[in-house]
Amino acid sequence: KTIEPVVIYRAWNSTNPNSQFGSWWAHGKPTGLVADYRANYEICYQWSPLDIMTRCTLKAGVTVVIGNGQSATCSEYLSYPVSASQQVYIEGAADKTADCETLQGTFSWQ
Repeated sequence: KTIEPVVIYRAWNSTNPNSQFGSWWAHGKPTGLVADYRANYEICYQWSPLDIMTRCTLKAGVTVVIGNGQSATCSEYLSYPVSASQQVYIEGAADKTADCETLQGTFSWQ
């Protein structure tokens, strides 16, 4: 259980509003390459374009599971092994979060 409120992040698919409050979240704000984020959290491109992000505060007293994601096979050409990145699993996240802010993805070519 969380002892105090904690800020968490979720990158998701803007064309599927129901995915905003999915079960899998991250402790840290996503930065860097989208490809690296996909690899760190085993997210296949078919599952989500990861074009929008929500930042919320997880309420105190909420039971969560923290651990590594599993491997994922996206296609015969792309698979992700188990990553060392820790994910936060929250059952019913919409009711267990507060002060949510949605952030839009933008191009930032380097």
